[in-house]
Amino acid sequence: MMQATPIPPQSTFPEVVKPTPEAAESHEEPTLTIQEDERGDGSPAPPKDLQSPQVPLLNDLLPLDRLQVTKRLRVRNVLFLRGKKNRFFVKNTDQTLIYTIEEENSSWWVGYFCYGLRPLELRVMNEQGIEVMRVHRPYSCTARMFPCQLQHLQIYSPPEQLIGSVEQQWAVLRPIYKIKNSDGETLFRITGPYVTLSCFRDVHFQIVRPDGTAVGSTCRHWQGLAHALIFAPVSDKFGLNFDQNISVEEKGLLLAAALLMDYMYYDA
Repeated sequence: MMQATPIPPQSTFPEVVKPTPEAAESHEEPTLTIQEDERGDGSPAPPKDLQSPQVPLLNDLLPLDRLQVTKRLRVRNVLFLRGKKNRFFVKNTDQTLIYTIEEENSSWWVGYFCYGLRPLELRVMNEQGIEVMRVHRPYSCTARMFPCQLQHLQIYSPPEQLIGSVEQQWAVLRPIYKIKNSDGETLFRITGPYVTLSCFRDVHFQIVRPDGTAVGSTCRHWQGLAHALIFAPVSDKFGLNFDQNISVEEKGLLLAAALLMDYMYYDA
């Protein structure tokens, strides 16, 4: 008598590939069909999902070289003691919405006491509401002169695939971060200014390759004195620009790094 195949636990990410109904009825593992190369040389071609190293759900970033991010604090959650959580809206230069980012934290009180250093997870969702990336940030008590712990982000893409990380490097005068891929290789280096306070000026964090080649920058915009005194804790804006030819995974990692800069230096 054929036993029922146990159903694995569902992932927190939406499923990307599902088995066909025929495979489900026959209780057989679905197989990949290898087709011949269109060039006619007779060599087998790899499946389409293996032909490109890019993460399909991040392909919205493929033609872009500039992002504008608007942060909104959920005021209702703060007033009713439900926790301090942010929401981010990522748009292109035409003000078209690309991603919506939702903050999740484990306890309602962490935002009130840990401020911008609070542990959290950021869920990045596209316009259809599908989660395309997740950023995990544990608590790290970081100080400029005497760091107890250094910041460390892990960035995942469905289905729970690690695509890279952001690691803070200890430095006395300037903030320095390294962006690494899933194999631990350094892709970029982010260097901030000596003074990160945004007062009557924009603040830029430079992004370079390990060999010093400039790739882009992330910028926290100064929006005026009235905004700084009244609206900054509730609403804020910053931008990110990069080389259009880098991969979508690298663009996603740079977006996660820009979010970290905002939490560390400008989240009240």
